[in-house]
Amino acid sequence: MDLREAFETGLGPDEYGALLSEEHRKLHAFHARRAEVDRDAVDAIRDSSVAHVLAITEPWCGDSLAILPVVLKLFSRAEREVRIVRRDEHPNLIDRYLTNGGRAIPIVIVLDENYEERIHWGPRPEPAQRIIEGAREAIAAGTVSKEEIHKRIRAFYANDRGRTVIREIVEGIATF
Repeated sequence: MDLREAFETGLGPDEYGALLSEEHRKLHAFHARRAEVDRDAVDAIRDSSVAHVLAITEPWCGDSLAILPVVLKLFSRAEREVRIVRRDEHPNLIDRYLTNGGRAIPIVIVLDENYEERIHWGPRPEPAQRIIEGAREAIAAGTVSKEEIHKRIRAFYANDRGRTVIREIVEGIATF
């Protein structure tokens, strides 16, 4: 499947939202409300060759519940369409974007007008990734629980308000 086909067959935000549980819809709405999308970020996207955005994710993904609403708000304000494909329905697509050999999500693929990939980003912002990586040994040793790490990640997302996701994506866009 090429990126144009993936985009064209992807779900719109409302279609994807219908797949979320009530609890997940509330979390999605919480992060969407709190996302701080500044004018400079919107202008940077409008001034770039970004034409389309494809996100690979799943409704159950905790990182995506915090990240996707930010991505949707950012690109919506920049008047760029975002389409969403489900990772588990498109293994050949996600396998192009493995993280440390795994199918980590979400992955955000920024496309130009010809549906050519300009950048991809994900599965999480660098500070959240450092929390995960810094805890691997402690989790394996049993000195910290996965739930404790998930709490730290959720706290990061709540306090960050999407600023890091936006900054990292816009910085990537600025490179092309």
